[in-house]
Amino acid sequence: MFWSAPRDAETTLPCPNCREPLHIACSCHEVHMRCPACGKTYPLGEFVARADDAMEKFMENVYCDRI
Repeated sequence: MFWSAPRDAETTLPCPNCREPLHIACSCHEVHMRCPACGKTYPLGEFVARADDAMEKFMENVYCDRI
């Protein structure tokens, strides 16, 4: 990830647990979805097929194999 890129972005996808908007977040080792409201985290793979514009823009700055 580029040093100046954000490490977190709000998406329009609802949390499966509480329905609040999920955030896509990048740690040192992975990108995952997290809910700031209930604190749950989810693997990114569960949401890739439903990626919104915020997720797509965030992933532009993440080095990964998206296939």
